[in-house]
Amino acid sequence: MNVESPLGIVVAARPIHKLVEQFLKLNPPLFTGTGNPEAASLWVQKLEKVFALLMCNETKKVVLVAYQLEGVANTWWMTTQETIFPEGIVQEWKIFLEAFNDKYFSETTREVKIAKFQRLHRGSLTVDKYEVKFAELSRYAPELIENPINRARRFRYGFKPNLRSPLVLLDLRTYNDIYQRTQNIEKDLNERAISSGSRFSSH
Repeated sequence: MNVESPLGIVVAARPIHKLVEQFLKLNPPLFTGTGNPEAASLWVQKLEKVFALLMCNETKKVVLVAYQLEGVANTWWMTTQETIFPEGIVQEWKIFLEAFNDKYFSETTREVKIAKFQRLHRGSLTVDKYEVKFAELSRYAPELIENPINRARRFRYGFKPNLRSPLVLLDLRTYNDIYQRTQNIEKDLNERAISSGSRFSSH
């Protein structure tokens, strides 16, 4: 049975040359192997969005990623491909990512990101900006938020008592519920501050 991606692309029994053509039409980013570790992480994020649109399986992702490596990154891939995927080993995206991260996104860098996530507090950020930062850093510590309750608890923990206390009283346990409620509380506090002419901050 044929299946369509969100772009209306038929993906069942799709020849590899058609997949490559569809992939390149979406202008996926290139990676040269230069720059800071953040560039490597961001590149992977953008590629995975493209893969999701095309509904690629794990093996096809590895085929496609080779088209987006240039310069020293391409040299790395050409010289290590057979080591990463010895003869008889199925090429899987997860295995590629492990090798790629070992090369371009070191364990030390990941540990720094995890530590930032563990220390993350809202501070002077708006609720929306705090949520964006939480989502960004949580990618580096998936084991800490695999459980939905733990994810919600960690998100709630980043707020100061004037926002956190109402959340505890309401017994909100899901991430989305807490996010929406804090948006409403923040809006209410800001409106009160404006109407009273004060400079009260919910931060």
